[in-house]
Amino acid sequence: MGNISTSKFFDVIAMSRKDRQSDTIMTLMVGEYARVQGAENLMPTSSAVFYLDFKDLSADVLRAVNPDVVISPAIGTTFDCLELAEFLEKAAFSGRYRVVLDKIPRPDIICREVRHTHPMLDFDVISEKPELAKHMN
Repeated sequence: MGNISTSKFFDVIAMSRKDRQSDTIMTLMVGEYARVQGAENLMPTSSAVFYLDFKDLSADVLRAVNPDVVISPAIGTTFDCLELAEFLEKAAFSGRYRVVLDKIPRPDIICREVRHTHPMLDFDVISEKPELAKHMN
């Protein structure tokens, strides 16, 4: 797992899904690092993780990372899950998009809205967020 700085985006060469070992999952964590750090604990141990701020996301970077799953908070400081879902759909993302909910009382409302506005996207929520305090320094 690692964090690749934004200055090295174009040095990233991600293996295609068919070239990866069958048990390796590429996860793209989108959002402010402090907010998504630790959410990789929700993924299998065979996952490779790439962190990226929403403002740095582009179709080229998405293709280079070639994630199997994208994970983000439902509401970030610079974006929300509807904006990211729209971007992923326009970029023809074919993997899974999962949102980590942090004390949001009605996750069904978010699910219904994203699924209604972006029906081609494989979307769901992860309602149990791991304890992130120990990871934040």
